[in-house]
Amino acid sequence: MIPGAGMSSASSGLAEGFAVNTFMKSHDAVAALQARLNLVDIFRRPGTDFLSRLYSASPPPEKLLKYYLNHVDVVFHEDTGVTSLTVRAFRPDDAERITRTLLELGEQRINEFNARVSKNTVQIADKEVAEAEQRVRNIQQRLTAFRQKTGDLDPEKSSVAGISLIAQLQTELAQADTQLSQMLRYIDPSSPQVQTIKERIHALDQQIEQQRDMIGAKKQIALNVSDYDQMMLEREFAQINYNATASELQTARAEAMRQQVYIVRVVEPNMPSIPTYPHGVVMVAAIFVGGIVTLLIGRLLITGVKEHAI
Repeated sequence: MIPGAGMSSASSGLAEGFAVNTFMKSHDAVAALQARLNLVDIFRRPGTDFLSRLYSASPPPEKLLKYYLNHVDVVFHEDTGVTSLTVRAFRPDDAERITRTLLELGEQRINEFNARVSKNTVQIADKEVAEAEQRVRNIQQRLTAFRQKTGDLDPEKSSVAGISLIAQLQTELAQADTQLSQMLRYIDPSSPQVQTIKERIHALDQQIEQQRDMIGAKKQIALNVSDYDQMMLEREFAQINYNATASELQTARAEAMRQQVYIVRVVEPNMPSIPTYPHGVVMVAAIFVGGIVTLLIGRLLITGVKEHAI
């Protein structure tokens, strides 16, 4: 199997490979196998070699780990990043089950590494985005309350529009005054034309005063234009901050994906059809040699007894 990383560095893959290798040789792996498969029962199968089987039905964790390491070989190859896993048991299906469970446990540990990376990189950025979004929402609520209170969507524009309207009315008033002065030179002041111009001048004066009062009242009720500008500036900064944190979140997610590691099974666990241990030839040779040695020792003992008897 290979602990791989989608786009991560080779050193990261090696570090995760060492971590998985260490885990498979640890008390944690043995405890997980015991919980899932009852490892003690597997190593104490009835009818198995009494010299090789696990003696105690309730071995201490250290004894069980030592026995486990004598039957499980985990070798990490640094040059290729491949971990070789070999399991020996008294039944082939037990060996396969242990192997597959170890792979599952290794994948689970890798997933825990990935979750930790995601927590360290993405969640912090995600929290910052949420805080920036809340700031934008708070400022927008303040602006909405401000507009509802004043009845004005944009006090600054309204103020400019009011001033422009006053300037326009004053221009019209000046024109009306000029027209009235010209008419009085050759028309009787009591004539209808003069009265009409005077009424227009009076109406313009009232409109100008009304617009001035409206602008003054709005400034008093709606705080003032500078307060509105301040809120708009705060909203702009909050939006810029939100956009920046959202971009950082995307970068954090990409970095988390880059650091994702996983296990690739180069070869699937297989169940052997021929026992690996004990070696038949070796056992026969050992028995043969043991028999000869026993025979020689017996003959020597018999010879010694005879010599003492004489």
